[in-house]
Amino acid sequence: MLWHKLIGFAILSLALTQLEFVQSDVPASGCRNNFSSVAGKCLYASKNWLNWYEADRTCRSLGAELLSVQNQTQLQQIEKWLNTTLPFTLDFWTSGNSLGQKGVYFWQSNGEQARNMPWSPGQPRSADGDCLSLIANKLHNTGYYDYGLKVNNCTFWASIVCEQQPQKYNTRICLQPGSFENAQVLA
Repeated sequence: MLWHKLIGFAILSLALTQLEFVQSDVPASGCRNNFSSVAGKCLYASKNWLNWYEADRTCRSLGAELLSVQNQTQLQQIEKWLNTTLPFTLDFWTSGNSLGQKGVYFWQSNGEQARNMPWSPGQPRSADGDCLSLIANKLHNTGYYDYGLKVNNCTFWASIVCEQQPQKYNTRICLQPGSFENAQVLA
């Protein structure tokens, strides 16, 4: 009996020495590169001023899309982050546009029709353009802005917010190549 336990222990020890940890390139937040975890998304903001088309290409070059806003709660979390990340920046492009159908807005990032929008006062005005930006509506005495959506001409310049979906963080334990064969030789 002792002999069988000793062989089993030897095989287990050999297998454990052959273990290799394979880590994902995604940090625990699920966000890559210079992206921050905000409102269930990975966000990146840049103060560079671009037109909507350049902004869309810039986000795509980062493996991301322009921002889409699903509801007021999400917008409030994004506002807090924007006010901290890029204070005093008043205008950001989103993925929202009516490029295919005037006056009907869709999120370019996911193809969904934009509904229940957090519009700025007096918006939407489809005569102003086809692309949606987040614009600062009001400066509070605390120095924070409230943002809302505004229709703009797509060739105007604004800063950008890119979004990615968070990646799942995985650490895997794998046997090194050949470890199974090595364990069989001992048995």
